[in-house]
Amino acid sequence: MTTWLAFDIGTTGAKAALIDAQGRVIRSAFRGYPTHSAAGGVVEQSARDWWGAACASAREIDASSAEAVVLTGQMQDVILVDQDAQPVYPVILYSDTRAHTETEAIHRELGAERLQEVTGNEQGAGSLLAKLRWLSRFEPGTLTRAVHLLTGAADYIALQLTNKAACDTTTVSTTGLMVLDTRHWLTEAGMEAITRLYPDLVPGGTLIGQVHQIGALTMGITAGIPVYLGPGDAGATTLGVGAGMPGVPYGYIGTSGWVAFTSSQRGDPAKGVFTLAHPTNDRTICVAPLLTAGGNLDWIKSVLAEDTHADLIQAALAQPASDLIYLPYLNGERSPISDPFARGAFIGLSAAHTRADLARAVLEGVAFAYRHALDTLIDTPITRLVMTGGGTRSLGWCQMIADVCGVEVALDEDASNVGVRGALLAAQVARGDLPDYALPERDSQATALTPNDALHASYGRKYAWFREGYPALKGLFARMANENE
Repeated sequence: MTTWLAFDIGTTGAKAALIDAQGRVIRSAFRGYPTHSAAGGVVEQSARDWWGAACASAREIDASSAEAVVLTGQMQDVILVDQDAQPVYPVILYSDTRAHTETEAIHRELGAERLQEVTGNEQGAGSLLAKLRWLSRFEPGTLTRAVHLLTGAADYIALQLTNKAACDTTTVSTTGLMVLDTRHWLTEAGMEAITRLYPDLVPGGTLIGQVHQIGALTMGITAGIPVYLGPGDAGATTLGVGAGMPGVPYGYIGTSGWVAFTSSQRGDPAKGVFTLAHPTNDRTICVAPLLTAGGNLDWIKSVLAEDTHADLIQAALAQPASDLIYLPYLNGERSPISDPFARGAFIGLSAAHTRADLARAVLEGVAFAYRHALDTLIDTPITRLVMTGGGTRSLGWCQMIADVCGVEVALDEDASNVGVRGALLAAQVARGDLPDYALPERDSQATALTPNDALHASYGRKYAWFREGYPALKGLFARMANENE
């Protein structure tokens, strides 16, 4: 039975895990890296930091026994590399919104409705089409020096290990650069500067090469073992949580977040729903994404100078609910609203409010955003929502989400490893080890949190206020952004 080295190259750091063929993690390690944010919606990371963290985490767990490598990670990034596989510009992350002006130009030239029909999704400032247009305007030498465009963090690690440039269809379906129906790269007149950079486009789980000697020495693994490029993190999480087959929805709560389910149909962009390519050609993953979910908690923890997230949450939940409303749009939002100018806001703040009130309002604001996303994604009421991601470490916060949404919240008992487990499942299906994406039978939702009906009714009033908050401030957000340019 194969022992796998699985990587999840996320927003806050890289995770390496030795994992067996049944999806059981033998040991794992995590190494973080910084994110650079600046005015104008700039959000960047260093691809070299990704590689350093991946190698350090692999060496920490002594991955020398691994017989195969599989990769997943953050999606919808602009990663430009030269002929030596080295980055020529900082990675422009999915949450970067600097290219809103370029979005308007692209809509005029290609047609916003036509582009949405072809790609399956509305293309806003998060689209790689817009970000690459921004680079061509302000950093034209970058595109000239580049040899390959990669769109996910896993692609870069795969390139360093194998010298093979490739992208998976799940990740590319988020970028605006793929024709959804055919799962081919988008080629349009005037895009020649971009299309020459396209690497191979493959379904998530595909074998793309073998570990070369330098990659093996750097990472401490065996040269010549196969490398599989799994679907991007949203796809890998969908598979790993048990939603790779059509069924009930689930929610992910990390730095960013989403609610999603596997379908045979496209989602409705008019409702803020994104359609991702499933590794299987005749399926999609319908996603209502939240640009900043747990990242709101990171922010308020820093502002209030709390020692740990646990301390912050405990103090917040010990405080009775107030009338304070928080909008969790620190970096703009994608669903159910699509607005790069949206920002976080406290509404109803008074001198009577305390630090704990602020923290509780942030927790509630994120919970309201999940309810808003669920209301958008699913037409019929649901009674159960599987939750995964780092945010599920707090049972108190998950109980709040259950109370706000009025549904049972089931927690994956191995939530921290859902991504690597899903990437492995994709590789196993791709190479014929498994017939489909159904998880092996096991008790993977060991904790179920039942909603408190009285609290759900009480939260209903605040949720209505929450829903009124963004429309009331939308115009102001736009004016503030335009005047600050």
